[in-house]
Amino acid sequence: MDNRDFNLYKIFLTLYELKSISKTANKLYVSQPAISYSLKELESQLGYSLFYRNSKGIEPTIEAMELYSYISTAFNIIKSGEEHVTNLNSLNIGTIRIGAHSYIASYYLCDFICEFRKLYPGVKFEVICKSTTDLIDLLDTRKIDLVIGQLPISINNKAACKKMLTTFNSCFVYNKKLLHNYKIETPEDLTKYPLILPNAKSSFRIKLDETFERRNLKLNSIVEAWTVEFMLEMIKKGAGIGFCAKNVVDSINDDDTFETVTFDNILPTMDICAVYLNDFERPVLTKFVEFLSEKSNN
Repeated sequence: MDNRDFNLYKIFLTLYELKSISKTANKLYVSQPAISYSLKELESQLGYSLFYRNSKGIEPTIEAMELYSYISTAFNIIKSGEEHVTNLNSLNIGTIRIGAHSYIASYYLCDFICEFRKLYPGVKFEVICKSTTDLIDLLDTRKIDLVIGQLPISINNKAACKKMLTTFNSCFVYNKKLLHNYKIETPEDLTKYPLILPNAKSSFRIKLDETFERRNLKLNSIVEAWTVEFMLEMIKKGAGIGFCAKNVVDSINDDDTFETVTFDNILPTMDICAVYLNDFERPVLTKFVEFLSEKSNN
């Protein structure tokens, strides 16, 4: 790729993301005619149209959508390479971009990030909360540096590394102040009460269902929750019995509102690991992963 092509693709990426010639011109500090000319030049080289006009501005063609996935990945790799060289010998500069479920970010990562920044105050963090599948896609295209998630995690990239961090125990939990008449001594007792469970397709829920199926029991939920935060709000309001990581409940149970039930640890655990790519591994990222692993095991 020569200099001209690099600039053309930079203009293409900005046009794709902003969907406006005027906004692209302002962001890149060039004239609108120059943007239009560069777009025509790239379309001429490629042999197909990249955008079409409508009342709102411009929209990408199917070909542009396909091209964007490759070009954005290439630019992210270049950016990662530049950051790698810039921060080659530094542990106190740069940004660590982390992807995690919201409950992992809130109830696990938060304290560690604060502790790490006390040691390395020049390091910045960006935390993105999405599904594991979406986060792996972001990692694969170098839009984030690290995924903290629950096993199993599938990634086909040969540069991917996984590091086990910690294990969360799980529990059933309810508001004992509002549901003081609940009596749960055996797994069978759960069938008598309304349940608020993780969504049926989540790996955590699948492991839970398998645990109870081995006891010839089936759990039926009145609400399926896609986030732990929503589940906890429902539990707090006395809507029923929820199921989540015990350390999450312990961290918010300051006024002793919640009653937890573990059935002598027959419930499934959650194995939390770090996933990152080692082809552009940076010292500060390596140090943070080591920091997480050390602190999690203490």
